[in-house]
Amino acid sequence: MRHYETSDAIREMIAYFLPYCDDKITLQILLRMSECLEPWDEAGALYERIRKKTVSASKQNDPRATAQYKFEEICAKTLYNMSKPDSPFSDDVPFWVIPLGFRFACELELPDPYAFTSHLDDDSDQRFRFM
Repeated sequence: MRHYETSDAIREMIAYFLPYCDDKITLQILLRMSECLEPWDEAGALYERIRKKTVSASKQNDPRATAQYKFEEICAKTLYNMSKPDSPFSDDVPFWVIPLGFRFACELELPDPYAFTSHLDDDSDQRFRFM
């Protein structure tokens, strides 16, 4: 997948989740980052900010917030890696975006947890391979 396709996919997922979230701040920043190439190198610092929220949500035993922030973390890591930094996160980070998005959709108890991305269609074989 090309960088612009990856950022488009991330943008699609974030836009889908935004209405379901109480804490929209870092999601909105990620959304803006996914819209252009320039700020991707800033995603590393945003990841650190989100990580603090993840740790706090975990300590408070808030599974919904934890799922949201883990999804945000992986999006930030992916955008950061696309800036081709000297010290990137692990190479596998983009592969975790959809699974963590799916986990977040399930935590939100959405009627169709596959609807958050067009990369998971109605083909039941696709769904079973994903799960």
